[in-house]
Amino acid sequence: MNKVISSFLSAFIAIALTSSAGAQVTTPANSDDMNRILKTLQSRLPPKMVIEKVQPSQWPWLYEVITDSEMFYVDSTGDYLFYGRVMDTKTRTDLTAKRWNELSRVEFNDLPLSLAIKHVKGDGSRKIAVFSDPHCPFCVRFENTLQEVTNITVYTFLYPLESLHPGATDTAKNIWCAPDRAATWTAWMVNKKKPPAISCKADEVTTMVKLGEKLKVNGTPTIFFADGHRISAALDKDQLEAELKAVK
Repeated sequence: MNKVISSFLSAFIAIALTSSAGAQVTTPANSDDMNRILKTLQSRLPPKMVIEKVQPSQWPWLYEVITDSEMFYVDSTGDYLFYGRVMDTKTRTDLTAKRWNELSRVEFNDLPLSLAIKHVKGDGSRKIAVFSDPHCPFCVRFENTLQEVTNITVYTFLYPLESLHPGATDTAKNIWCAPDRAATWTAWMVNKKKPPAISCKADEVTTMVKLGEKLKVNGTPTIFFADGHRISAALDKDQLEAELKAVK
């Protein structure tokens, strides 16, 4: 998408955000407007981009465009597009990521947890599911954080992003084919003990990748909490504990 969009509406965004600072103002919703913007974008953006929805944002004159893999913003005409992150400078919160995570909630118990590598620590009372790439440095960081947390059950879905990390798929398959997947995963991520090459189909890894794509997982680690909310970040211990505590 970055290569397709040649200009960004920086000035427009600055005006919109300045006028709405400190307030949660919603763009007026009108189905005719939504349809008009949608048709404009569909006629101008690449056909392979699947636009699922156009809807008002929390800022005046900006509309959210939801695709099958991401979110961006347009003005009321559809002529000007902002492809980037809206940040709260006071809290340093990525508001675009926060909104995307809200829109991408899941039913935790509907996840095919039998496909995941399961780790139980302590009483296992708190639960998370993590889509993790075995060659992702941020996933390594988060895995080390998990070593400091107890009373948690972690379901790890192997999600090798081969285009970013060549060789990640083979590593994921070797971990999946190991006699003790959980121990092999931890040995690799925490201690850098390379999993032995084992010949097996490991079709489940392909299934997990397709699942992640369906759930719009576009970065690792992506963490799903028991209440369905997600965060795509290598949370530190305090951040993780805060998120776990917030689950109702």
